[in-house]
Amino acid sequence: MTGAERRSGIAGAALLMAASLALVLTAGALARELGARYGAAEVLFLRFLLSLAVVAPAAVAMAGRRVLSVTRPGGHVVRALSGVGAALIFYAATQHLPFADLVALSYAAPLFVVLLSGPAIGERAGAASAVCVVLGMAGVFLIAPPTRLEPWSLAMLAMAFLNAVCILATRRTVQADGPAATGLVFVLAGCLLTAPAALLTGFRMPDAADLPAFLLLGLAAGAAILLNAAAFRRAPAAVLAPIDYLGIAASAAIGFLWWGESPSPAVLVGGALIAAAGLGTLWVGARRPG
Repeated sequence: MTGAERRSGIAGAALLMAASLALVLTAGALARELGARYGAAEVLFLRFLLSLAVVAPAAVAMAGRRVLSVTRPGGHVVRALSGVGAALIFYAATQHLPFADLVALSYAAPLFVVLLSGPAIGERAGAASAVCVVLGMAGVFLIAPPTRLEPWSLAMLAMAFLNAVCILATRRTVQADGPAATGLVFVLAGCLLTAPAALLTGFRMPDAADLPAFLLLGLAAGAAILLNAAAFRRAPAAVLAPIDYLGIAASAAIGFLWWGESPSPAVLVGGALIAAAGLGTLWVGARRPG
């Protein structure tokens, strides 16, 4: 591959990553707006159900009849339970915390990945990774100080922990079964896991005026999964992660423009520390031999 071809591939991957990030934030904002009128479980169930319209055809096109052939069912179960649990906490917390706080705290997940990677998959963190974790946790404590921790701030930290478990499980399932099966199984499991919760919490058909927002939520969430996977097939994580961490700043802008929320200086500084820690963790991992 020539230098020009490599630069072109990286530029294309960066555009895909930016589009994926925009869709993720759009889905989060729509979930928050709809969550004011519908239960969190119902919003999440409809998100999974409608995202099938995007994920299923793409997965079948990628893997054909083997799309649901899995060799590590246990890994898929762990991924589904942790991923759905994290999403449910996020959707419920949207009604209790500013949007910038939600997104910034959710980016603490890579810090938990470092802490869990040793016992979970045998990847020991070195001294540099430990420094990144300390830096990131300092950012978390700026946003949610221990002296005034709120229940929903703690819930978002639990959400970040579950996201870390989901990330580690995804590493195993993608290696064994490929991205098509991993993505489709997750969406199908999400439908099955959230349907009972939606029914038990008073599921009702969305009003006609809200149908376009629900449809956009499902399509945005499904398309984000596909664009993210396509981006990482074209360029390494070390190149793309800085784009993803722009989500912390973008969420502050969305919160201000959509709901008139002004992030506090502590949230801005804490978010910057979390982003720096995440990028540092990625840099350390990229330099690790093997």
